[in-house]
Amino acid sequence: PFRRHCPLRLPSSQDMDERDNEEQHVFIAEEVQSIIEKVCKACLAEQGFLHSKIGQWTATIVENCLKELSAINKPFKYVVTTTLTQKTGASVQTATSQYWDAVNDNYVAYKYENEQMQCLTTVYGVSI
Repeated sequence: PFRRHCPLRLPSSQDMDERDNEEQHVFIAEEVQSIIEKVCKACLAEQGFLHSKIGQWTATIVENCLKELSAINKPFKYVVTTTLTQKTGASVQTATSQYWDAVNDNYVAYKYENEQMQCLTTVYGVSI
């Protein structure tokens, strides 16, 4: 029987550059989630709920998330929101809707909680 030989094509440096460029424009949820988790834990670990500190904590979380996100140097605009509430047994409901590029844009919501409070931080990444 006749067997056709297909030579293996190794990627060129141009192919590699194109792949790197494509990856640069993709929102990687796992990477963003680890940033949010690190920032929330650094700010809120070992903290009890203090109403007078809520403004400071939310500002710190938002600012430090943005700082960390800008350090990964990807072509995205970011929006960071955070909601911090005392745990009282009441539920917190949120909803979000986006009209964007479903391939490159995305968001991550991360919930941090301890015995006295819960924090929901969301990062939206929009490719530019």
